[in-house]
Amino acid sequence: MFVNKAVILLLLLYLAVISGCAVSASVNEAENKENQVTIGSILESPDKFVGKNVTFSGIITSECGSGCWFILSDDTGELYVTLRPNNFTIPPSVGKKATVKGVVEKKDEVFVTGSRVNIGDTSYP
Repeated sequence: MFVNKAVILLLLLYLAVISGCAVSASVNEAENKENQVTIGSILESPDKFVGKNVTFSGIITSECGSGCWFILSDDTGELYVTLRPNNFTIPPSVGKKATVKGVVEKKDEVFVTGSRVNIGDTSYP
């Protein structure tokens, strides 16, 4: 009898964890779509986006040899993305489609400090 209760408890715990993961993934997808912008919209009105989290996609056209920064390009423009402040890198990925989540910043130029990069089915960090 005790074994049956333990098995049922473990099964319920497993289902709760699986359900939580599914809800978390759908919340992340909804958040990404809600904040999705084009590179051109950032470049045209940078002050509107500075300090805000955005998500955008494009093709990696050039990249640092160590993977700490890259240039992402879409049909509307190209944008420098740095990963160094968040202490992660990506593997060599020139020519691949990527989706970036990060904060828009402006010093001399407009750029994004990436907090997450998705390339294919892999997410960094």
